[in-house]
Amino acid sequence: MRSDINVTPLVDVVLVLLIIFMVITPVVQMGYLVRVPPKAPANLPPAAVNDQIILRLAPDNRIFINKDDVPPDQFAQRIRDIMHGNTSKMVFFAGSRDVDYESTIHFLDMARASGCKNIGIIVEDPSAAPVIPPQ
Repeated sequence: MRSDINVTPLVDVVLVLLIIFMVITPVVQMGYLVRVPPKAPANLPPAAVNDQIILRLAPDNRIFINKDDVPPDQFAQRIRDIMHGNTSKMVFFAGSRDVDYESTIHFLDMARASGCKNIGIIVEDPSAAPVIPPQ
């Protein structure tokens, strides 16, 4: 009788496992392509910050473009004048917690129809006091 270990089955099993892992590894490493916006430069010139357009909708349906109070009937024309046909310019929207959803969507639709194609939403801390520009 021989007391040697037969390693042939062990080698067969290890090779099969190696092949399985070699086939599965590329499939597991597949991911999703994500387009991340480029980092903003740290030292923006003051002209770039002053050139931003921020739309605000107050709870009493007052509309603000930056800090200017605009009557609702003149809002569309003011936005068209500000955009000057540059529909790719980014416009920011800061809503109030006290404005209902329907009014907010109607306001955003009105802004989009007036030429604001890129609208970003400013999210503030919900526990902070609402920001309403001075009159």
